[in-house]
Amino acid sequence: MQGEGGYIWWKHGVMCEIWPRSYYDTNKDGSGDLKGINTKLEYLADLGIDGIWLGPINSSPMIDSGYDVADYRTIDPLYGSMADFEELLQHAHNHGIHIIMDLVVNHTSDQHAWFKESRSSRDNPKRDWYIWHDKKGGGPPTNWKALVGGSTWDWDRSTGQYYLHSFLKTQPDLNWRNPAVRKEIYDTMRFWLDKGVDGFRCDILNYFLKDDELRGNPFSLAAGPFNGFQKHLYTRNQPGMYEILKEMRAVLDEYKDRMMVGEVFVAEEGPSMAAAYLGGEGELSHLSFEFSLVFSKWGAHRFSDALTNWYSLIPPKGWPCNVLSNHDRPRAVTRYAAGEDTVRRMKVLAAMLLTAWGTPFLYYGEEIGMPNSRITRKDVKDTIGKMYWPIVKGRDGERNPMQWNGGQHAGFSEVKPWLPLNDDYSEINVDIQTQEPTSLLNFYRRLTALRREKPALHMGGFEKSSSHIDIMSYCRTYQSKKVYVMLNFSANKLSHTCTPGGEWSVLLGTHRSGGTAIGSESFEVYPYEVLILEKSK
Repeated sequence: MQGEGGYIWWKHGVMCEIWPRSYYDTNKDGSGDLKGINTKLEYLADLGIDGIWLGPINSSPMIDSGYDVADYRTIDPLYGSMADFEELLQHAHNHGIHIIMDLVVNHTSDQHAWFKESRSSRDNPKRDWYIWHDKKGGGPPTNWKALVGGSTWDWDRSTGQYYLHSFLKTQPDLNWRNPAVRKEIYDTMRFWLDKGVDGFRCDILNYFLKDDELRGNPFSLAAGPFNGFQKHLYTRNQPGMYEILKEMRAVLDEYKDRMMVGEVFVAEEGPSMAAAYLGGEGELSHLSFEFSLVFSKWGAHRFSDALTNWYSLIPPKGWPCNVLSNHDRPRAVTRYAAGEDTVRRMKVLAAMLLTAWGTPFLYYGEEIGMPNSRITRKDVKDTIGKMYWPIVKGRDGERNPMQWNGGQHAGFSEVKPWLPLNDDYSEINVDIQTQEPTSLLNFYRRLTALRREKPALHMGGFEKSSSHIDIMSYCRTYQSKKVYVMLNFSANKLSHTCTPGGEWSVLLGTHRSGGTAIGSESFEVYPYEVLILEKSK
């Protein structure tokens, strides 16, 4: 919401992705629910969260954890009722927290009423709501491969045609070239916006359109086995997508202070494609997820280069967002901070995420340093894990239950959770870290408070500083105020000089007290030190 100094919640605030089934269980079935999130709103507000992105909560057979929607205008009973959602929405707004829903409209479940009608006969009015084609040469109409492996085409014996699915065969793709489909999706967006939903995270945005000439995708060894060793030249990023995005943006612009963040799958294309979905004049997605930080290896120069490249591609009226973990990728702790330096490394990453240019998206549990859970074959719920175990073990590890306390089931539920807990929940949990002044959780709280207090950190310009290969440093400037961030990504003591020169005062640090003066001369940097300074002279 527009506030003092032009503060815009989705642009200058801090977002948090919550996997609803794993946050907090109130009805004692082992799964998290909407009432559970409602119960924890005060915690989220205290953490400094401006917006919550909820994983998919629409009615679904849950073959793909809710990313197979059977009814876009209802809440799945697993999470509660529409009344529960409306109560969560109202209470979140009372806490100054905005709600972002997952919008999964590249495909539906094969149990959706639309698809049941579509496959009932070739002349059904909804036949063209999905993508159907005849055989070609006795087989599928193209060589296209699904992102989960195998052909994108599945044979429907009753009507004698193939239907297209970019993912599982239980997830048939909608035909976005059909105006009736677009209208229905836009009306569905209005249904939720009318209830007060603040925005959408749009799933796999750049897959909506496929080549209408059915040209074959070229071979690509680099694409790997799960992409069928092919470059998806004709199955994503097709001409016409920007027109669709403008139409979606127009729906959002009918309402005040609403937003959309797009998930853009950019395998071969890189971050330039994610930036393109913002639009040259910022008229497409408000935000676009780009995963260079997620795929980067540890190192100040690596993270710095990833951010610099991403920023260089943002259009003049665009705005970046940054993320370290999500429901599809192993948690940042597991990737970067296993071992004795866990907390120190995670504080460095937290400072980078919350002080760099762009909207930060935290993943629930990241603020306490939760790692992935260890998943055995019998624990697997994710269809991808079931299909490819043990080569690919699925995404259950990063969707693990939140660790609230050291009691039974980590305070997540009174019964056995739907997924295994981490072995370390008695040591890593919210209760313990709330009581420890130097904990990772309290460091996050201090960071989010500082970010909100200092306009330079949430809306200022970004200037990278040259430094040691193990030090990442940059200056954030808003009007006449300058904030300097120095992050040591190594376990070594190093020497550093504030590149901009002048005199500085410590705002927040892991090794120095607030108010400490730092001059322009060289000074010793401690291992894994975080230092955030404000220019005093």
